[in-house]
Amino acid sequence: MESTTPERRDRGETRGVSFIVPCYNEDPAVVLGTVAKLGGAAAAAGWEHEVIVVDDGSAGAPYERVAQVARLVRHRANRGYGAALASGLRSARFPWIGMIDADGTYPAERLAEMLPMTRDYQMVVGARSWGDIGWLRRAPKRVLTSLAGYLANHPIPDLNSGMRIFHREIYDGHRRIFPDRFSFSSTLTMVGLTAGYEVAFVPIEYFERIGRSSIHPLKDPVRFCYQLLRLSLYFRPLRFFIPLSAFIGLLAVARGIRDLMLNNHFGGLTLVLCFMAFQVFFFGLIAEIINKK
Repeated sequence: MESTTPERRDRGETRGVSFIVPCYNEDPAVVLGTVAKLGGAAAAAGWEHEVIVVDDGSAGAPYERVAQVARLVRHRANRGYGAALASGLRSARFPWIGMIDADGTYPAERLAEMLPMTRDYQMVVGARSWGDIGWLRRAPKRVLTSLAGYLANHPIPDLNSGMRIFHREIYDGHRRIFPDRFSFSSTLTMVGLTAGYEVAFVPIEYFERIGRSSIHPLKDPVRFCYQLLRLSLYFRPLRFFIPLSAFIGLLAVARGIRDLMLNNHFGGLTLVLCFMAFQVFFFGLIAEIINKK
């Protein structure tokens, strides 16, 4: 049977990419510079392209000049980074999607190197180095990235990079699980790795942001933890339930040993922990069976 990968379907067709640039109160001059670099990257790679700038409810709607060089999609109110990307995806006319932040932090010209890689991969992610990330954000991001790598059973150099190329099939096949906020990028990485797509990570530079970040330092990591747990239960339930069951089982054994040494019989808490360990294990099996249907 012939392969149905995106690469095989695109063979012989015109290679085209829709670049999506979500914006919220960004400097119009920086956005215009990003649009120009995207055009240069597509031309260097020999791809047709379009640039879709999504104004996510910016104050004063300052992107009139942007509308002269790119397609401009506007939200009446701020709906979130993920919602902006989803609006861009609905408007995209090419099967390959490029996404990049509009704040000047990512080297848009490097997309010229990433586009040809789509003949072998369904997603190519620009991976920042840890040294480029502020020390205050580095520790929690390392923890979350390590956890995500464990759940995906794949090393992840950069979980939530805002610069990547991917086939829209990855989004279209799982659009109901994508959030409206900043964990959209992390979800895209996890979906690509856990749903059987070929994903490549390319080291890139990361520059100081131009303008003020709209990422909340407390709320957004909490939202991402919730989304990561949701994805693990959706794609790899046993990677979550079996270690949890084993941990509860070890607690039951330790409590049982204590009961035997002090009381010469098992106490009620030991029995409860044993029951919980088996229950969590079978929940994992049931989730895995449902997941495979």
